[in-house]
Parts: sequence; C-alpha cells; structure tokens
Amino acid sequence: MRNLAILAALALAGCSIGDIKLGANNFKGQPLSAVVAKLGSPEEQEAIAGQQTYTWIRGNAMQECRIRVVMAGDVVDSYEGFGDVGTCSQYGAVAGGLKGFGG
Repeated sequence: MRNLAILAALALAGCSIGDIKLGANNFKGQPLSAVVAKLGSPEEQEAIAGQQTYTWIRGNAMQECRIRVVMAGDVVDSYEGFGDVGTCSQYGAVAGGLKGFGG
C-alpha cells in the first residue's frame, strides 16, 4: 500500500509540470504576428544575447504555463514552453522531464 501511494505521488508530480513541445503549434520561421494571433499580446519582452524574446503567461499561480518565443530578425527562431501540463496542453503536447527556459 505504501509503495502504491509513493508511485501515485510520483505520477502526479510528473504530470503536473514539465516542458511543452509545441508540435503542430510551432511557429518557427513565421512572423511574430502569427504567434500574437494565437496567444494575444505577450506579458514580457526582453533581449537575451542580442535576440528579442517574448513571453506569454497563461493559467494561474498554481497551474501556470509560460511560452517563450525567441526571434531571429523578423521571424520566430524558437517557440518553447514550461509549466503545468493541463494548462499547457492547449498550446501543445507535453514532453517529459522538468526543464526551465535556461536563461
């Protein structure tokens, strides 16, 4: 019974947060306006290592999803996310593991 409880806790922890692999919603090579049309205006904007980045925050404090776009000039270079699986699932499929934006 104890092992079942531990296994259930690990499964729940693994399902609560993780990377999102945005698959079909990957906007790489498209203009920022395509992402804005899907997600609305970004909550954050900054330059990292000379590249413009935009971040959208969806959900709430307990079930947050962050999606970040890194631009290469006028087009999207990368479209990545981190957060709650349930919240992020509407933006793409969730990949395994825990990983932040790394920068």
